[in-house]
Amino acid sequence: MIKLLAVCCIAVFAGFAVQTSAQEKQALKLIQTIPLPGVIGRLDHMGVDLEKKRLFVAAVANNTLEVVDLTDGKVIKSLGGLKDTQDALFLGGDFNKLYVSSLDGHVRVFQGETFWPVQDFKIERDPNRLFYDPTTNLIYFGYGGQNAGFDAYERMGILQPKRGAGHDQLVADMIAPTPRPGHLAEIAMDDNGILLVCDSRADLIYQFDTRKRELIKSWPARGDGAGDMALDRIRHRLFVGTRIPPEMTVYDSLSGKEIQSLPAPETMDGVHYDANLKRICMTGGRWYGTPEASPGWVYVYQQKDPDHYDVISKVDSAEEPAFSARGLIHPRSSRFRQERCRKNQKWRVGPTSD
Repeated sequence: MIKLLAVCCIAVFAGFAVQTSAQEKQALKLIQTIPLPGVIGRLDHMGVDLEKKRLFVAAVANNTLEVVDLTDGKVIKSLGGLKDTQDALFLGGDFNKLYVSSLDGHVRVFQGETFWPVQDFKIERDPNRLFYDPTTNLIYFGYGGQNAGFDAYERMGILQPKRGAGHDQLVADMIAPTPRPGHLAEIAMDDNGILLVCDSRADLIYQFDTRKRELIKSWPARGDGAGDMALDRIRHRLFVGTRIPPEMTVYDSLSGKEIQSLPAPETMDGVHYDANLKRICMTGGRWYGTPEASPGWVYVYQQKDPDHYDVISKVDSAEEPAFSARGLIHPRSSRFRQERCRKNQKWRVGPTSD
């Protein structure tokens, strides 16, 4: 039996303007690689603290949450005692709290400096993505569904964070009916309190009214495995990634009308929108436990106008297939962060030139 040693890393890329020509230029440039010592297996979502330059990485297979200092390029804390870690959300300022979800039915709250546990919300299984709405100071997260034993519905939880040492409160949830067992995934907020949520198993896009706290409608996503998406809120364009076939589909986020569909990397695992460059990045290469994983690519799409998009670059993020591929673009940062977990001890991404 051949034993594989997985070494995980974070890669930080910078995006820059690309003039398309006969010879395609790369739209991303590697600027930093950060190892995650002791972390094995698949990684999941990330959160970021831009003020103190800290990255929070959900090491799902490792059952930890890794805290990374982006300035020094190293792990400064590893939070254990988690099970199937999914996502991390940091609220700075007067809140100064870190929120971590895990599939076993927990949303945990940690103090933002000491990482001392503050609260533990025990709910139904399957809490996944965490989304903060600064307008209302509410946190939204999907849970329930197939992993919780519910085949006909799932829930959107609503958490009210309290500043400082105040105790947070679960204030409500919204029901998402599903025609087949589902798993709520990515979340985005459109205008007028319209919350958009995709379901990676039922392959639906849900539209909720957060003011009335009720479902408005849902529509079927094109393809299977619609687990990630990003939103251009100004133009009301929703970018949804699917795994079968590997595609990036653009929808009108208000009506649900399909606008355009383009090719995407295999085993898509993240969709991210850069509003400054009007550009979408999609990562591929999610590992499903198979001996051979899909190649790790990042596709970059340029928005020409609200109804027309082009693939402008395909970035080979490593020389070897990847065990996982996740990314993050923060609205206040032009840098794209991608996490990878490699099959061998050496991991490299070749820098690209301007």
